[in-house]
Amino acid sequence: MTEQVNLANMNVAFEFSNCLGSENLKNFKQKWVHNMKTISASATVTINALAKEKRLKGEKVYNFAAGDPVLMNHHCIINKAIGHIEKGCCPYPPVEGIPELRSLVAAWMNASYQTQFSKDNVLVTCGGKFALFAIIYSILESNEEVLIPAPYWVSYPDIVQMAGGKPKIVPTCSDNGWKLTPHDIVRHATKNSKMLIFNNACNPTGVLYTKQEISDILTVAKNYNLVVISDEVYSGLTYDEPGFISCGSFSEHTERVIIVQSCSKNFGMTGWRTGFVLGPENVIKKLAILQSQSTTGVSIASQWAAVGALENAEKVNFYVKEAMRRRRDLFVENYNSLFSTQLAEIKSGLYAFVSLDSMGISHTTDSIDVCEQLIASDNIALVPGTAFGVDGYVRFAFSESEEDIHEALHVLKQSINRLVGALL
Repeated sequence: MTEQVNLANMNVAFEFSNCLGSENLKNFKQKWVHNMKTISASATVTINALAKEKRLKGEKVYNFAAGDPVLMNHHCIINKAIGHIEKGCCPYPPVEGIPELRSLVAAWMNASYQTQFSKDNVLVTCGGKFALFAIIYSILESNEEVLIPAPYWVSYPDIVQMAGGKPKIVPTCSDNGWKLTPHDIVRHATKNSKMLIFNNACNPTGVLYTKQEISDILTVAKNYNLVVISDEVYSGLTYDEPGFISCGSFSEHTERVIIVQSCSKNFGMTGWRTGFVLGPENVIKKLAILQSQSTTGVSIASQWAAVGALENAEKVNFYVKEAMRRRRDLFVENYNSLFSTQLAEIKSGLYAFVSLDSMGISHTTDSIDVCEQLIASDNIALVPGTAFGVDGYVRFAFSESEEDIHEALHVLKQSINRLVGALL
């Protein structure tokens, strides 16, 4: 067992206030240029952009690619934002976020997930993605490893590479429900491993972990001196037991856990770009330095919209979750009626991670080729499993309207029948 890490006292590798005009800034620029050469565009963003481009041309597109809830914002969000905008003043935001929002985020997490955060443990960021970027870029040093369970969210490895780190993929198994186990960490952690990215209410699999499973993972992470980045942006979209358990609820691990949260999925606010980091106060201060020299903070209008959501968190989340639950149920019912293999239970999130074989495509495991054929032949947009680190699968998002989901699945079945039939 190695010495316990304390994030509050950690030497942060990247602090703009100390490196501007120095040799460190030159090194940063060189590191950035070098690492950007290895980065590709987000697969989900790219495919969704293609689908939108086709729609602008007047084409009928069946978009299963984007995890963007097609839902009107709750009136609590709109009214709060408009009320502030009508005051006629929209100044620079406080870098850390407006105090009202930071306090509400802490209170929401404490009430919903049994954490013990205060305002000073919260940083407001430009979406959950920048929250993740800020954490990794501020703490990770060059060539340090980040353990990433696969299937993973598409941006994890590239963000690690942008920060000069080494993504170390930890495969999980469909037979085990795609769940990370302590043994997986033991098998893949090395003396060079610095972080574990842990995604509960997982994108793309919908996996939910029990309290005991999370406790065991955090314990072995402590044994290997790993900082745990807990991606919890789908915490509010959990439909079944065991319910959502936050890594922040384990008081014995608060000094090594940093949580990423967001309004995007929990409150259906993807376009407002409002996310959060929750962690030790000293870490929040270090991340605020990075934010002060990059985004400067989140739009005041977006922050007040988020205040509207969090002041009515239970009501707004129920509105979004029940709409997504109906779409999940419709998706599963229609899929199971059309295809011979029944879907595994989807306990959380907006996605189904489905094998090509279960869709009747047994001649290939090349998910990129299949997705390219489907978008070309019938304007069906899916994300290939390779984007999530597992080929032979595709990810469906059931975030579009119920009518679109129903029609799209029937068109998909016809398209696959033609695709497979052409090979016979």
